[in-house]
Amino acid sequence: MSVAAASAPASASSPASREGWADALKGLLIVLVVLWHVVLKSTLQVDWQLGLPVPGAWGLAVDAVWPFLMPAFVLVSGVFAAGALARPWSAVLRPRVMRFAWLYLLWSLIHTAALWAFPEFPTFVPRSVAEFVEAVTISPMSTWYLHALVLYFVVAKALRRVPPVVVVAAAAALSVVVSSGLVEVVSNRGQLLGDLVFFVLGASLAPWLRRVVPGARLRVVLGLVAVYAAAFAAVRVTGSATVPGAWLALSLLGSSAVLAASPWLARLRGVGPVLVRLGRRSLPIYLLHMPLLALADHLLAEPLSGARVGAKLVAATALPVALTAALVGICLVIGRLAARDGLGWLWDLPGRRTSRAVEVDRPHPPAGRSDRTPRRSGRAPWRAGAAVLLLVLGGVAGIRAQQLAGCTVDLPARPAAVDGQVSIGVVGDVLMHDVGHRVPADGGASHFDEVRPWFTEDLVTGNLEQVVADDTGFDKCAAGSDCLAFRSDPGTAAHLAGFDLMNMANNHTGDFGPVGYRETREALAGQGIAAVGERDEIVCTRIGSTVVAVVGFAPYAGTNRVTDLRHVRKLVSAAQRAADVVVVHAHMGAEGPDANVVRPGPEQMFGEDRGDPVAFAHAAVDAGADLVVGHGPHSLRGAEFRDGKLIAYSLGNFGGGGVFGAEEATRHGVYLDVVLDADGSFVRGQLRSARFDFADGRPVPDPAGKAAALVREFGERDLPTTAPLIGPDGELSPRG
Repeated sequence: MSVAAASAPASASSPASREGWADALKGLLIVLVVLWHVVLKSTLQVDWQLGLPVPGAWGLAVDAVWPFLMPAFVLVSGVFAAGALARPWSAVLRPRVMRFAWLYLLWSLIHTAALWAFPEFPTFVPRSVAEFVEAVTISPMSTWYLHALVLYFVVAKALRRVPPVVVVAAAAALSVVVSSGLVEVVSNRGQLLGDLVFFVLGASLAPWLRRVVPGARLRVVLGLVAVYAAAFAAVRVTGSATVPGAWLALSLLGSSAVLAASPWLARLRGVGPVLVRLGRRSLPIYLLHMPLLALADHLLAEPLSGARVGAKLVAATALPVALTAALVGICLVIGRLAARDGLGWLWDLPGRRTSRAVEVDRPHPPAGRSDRTPRRSGRAPWRAGAAVLLLVLGGVAGIRAQQLAGCTVDLPARPAAVDGQVSIGVVGDVLMHDVGHRVPADGGASHFDEVRPWFTEDLVTGNLEQVVADDTGFDKCAAGSDCLAFRSDPGTAAHLAGFDLMNMANNHTGDFGPVGYRETREALAGQGIAAVGERDEIVCTRIGSTVVAVVGFAPYAGTNRVTDLRHVRKLVSAAQRAADVVVVHAHMGAEGPDANVVRPGPEQMFGEDRGDPVAFAHAAVDAGADLVVGHGPHSLRGAEFRDGKLIAYSLGNFGGGGVFGAEEATRHGVYLDVVLDADGSFVRGQLRSARFDFADGRPVPDPAGKAAALVREFGERDLPTTAPLIGPDGELSPRG
């Protein structure tokens, strides 16, 4: 939003201040700005996991607002500023130019200081003095707020003696330049010229607008709204939103519609006075709503992501409006308290203003009301300070209540094979057998006999793709014949000898209900095998002098969801603070013989959102993971290094149990042997190839090394610059 649009009041003689239509328009626009930020930066960032597209509907609504939101602000700013342009510099420099510079700097300082505590909030925040100076001077993502100084007081003052017809012609020429695509206006990089078009139009046409707009007929308003809605729908359907000409046309249509509607808004009983009041008090809303939104988002996102479906549906429907109203109200209260405490300079130029400046800058009060401004009482500014302190204390309490404890399970310590290093062996999907298909004569006792000699690392782990329990009576598959539920008897846990920890965050450990899930963990524990995968669970063990943390992720309720990247970063960061080395298991992505491709973007299977494996893995590494291992596709996928950390997107099937492996492409898996330093740095790695026959599903070593070759082939195809180098013997290392 343009700073001047939120701050420039009308003069005492301005018809705009008497009639209120421009203030009502500014009030509507400031509410839409807050709503736009609430939806874009909070609502759409929550991992709702709803079957109904309610959040998407809100996203479409704010998409419809965006084309005219900023142009309308600049247009009405031109109307407000038109009177100031004819005044001498002595009456404009301090109350206008210096005021806007102060407000721009204040806005930047408030946001930098307040948002520093919320690294997950999706907005840029400078992290150093150099970044701050760059952000307020040359950064294309921030300096368009500074355009007010250029637009209102340099360009506009230079044009104040030019005949209006020439100014309008110049604005029209600029419109042609913009619509031709010579200047980009869709992003902030082209904002200056786009703003200039609308500001010059508003300033030069202000007298005419003040005569015509209040008399706009309702059918004209409805017609403009209908034309805009049709144009927006056409742009969305044709996919031409990034075409500069289309964008400019939408901006002009939308701005015209809200401009014509503003007198009607100002006259609406109950609504009109509120909008006028908001328009005249928009600065506190503008300056404070973003830090407050960041705090609210931090406190609400986690509970909403883990709530029940009914609560999510209500929240997704009502939260944008409720949160917008709350933010606006809190900003107004703080602004009022600051004024009563004599801190009005927060929204204005510090220091005493001249009487002439006050006369020029103070809006004319409505009839029947005094214009008494709260004056400094001589006391300390306790009201505003107390309000801010309460917000800070409430935020700190809420943040501390949501902090994760670190290691939730501590395993017995064990010696390291090499002091100062940790060796880790990892496999993908493990299914020994399913009682509903075929049980081996030995009950699966020999399932891993051929590959168990590999299990020599300090920590050996895999993904357990089944229940190990008695029949609980829970019928997961009552709904259809295509359903698969995997279970073997509790004694099967003994045949997992050699594994130290199994991931249970997947789509089959719950096949026999909560009882089956619990009994599986108990059966594993009875064999000295740990389990990981419950929500917020971090399993830690000390290997030599190094603490290793393991966390598990999947796309399902009750787990740490791969789709909730905010929670991914939060949980991995907690693990990183508690341990020296962090290992991440992730059951993610589409599945099947052709699911061997790694590409950015979400993947679907059986109507389920299986996450965006690339976004997930990168988020985990950025948050502190030292090794990310994927499983779930049942096909091998490529691997890559990110910042020196290895990501294996799918290790394939480590055996099939007579169920997996119907297709040749799914009969291969790798045993990943990785050695990491105590700080998580990669030392060396190797892929040992295994294969199995569909009939018995027992993994056996593959001397031909087919699985490792497939990982190399897929990595070079999908991740050519980051895939590891993989030798004939499966040895892997970073490129370069």
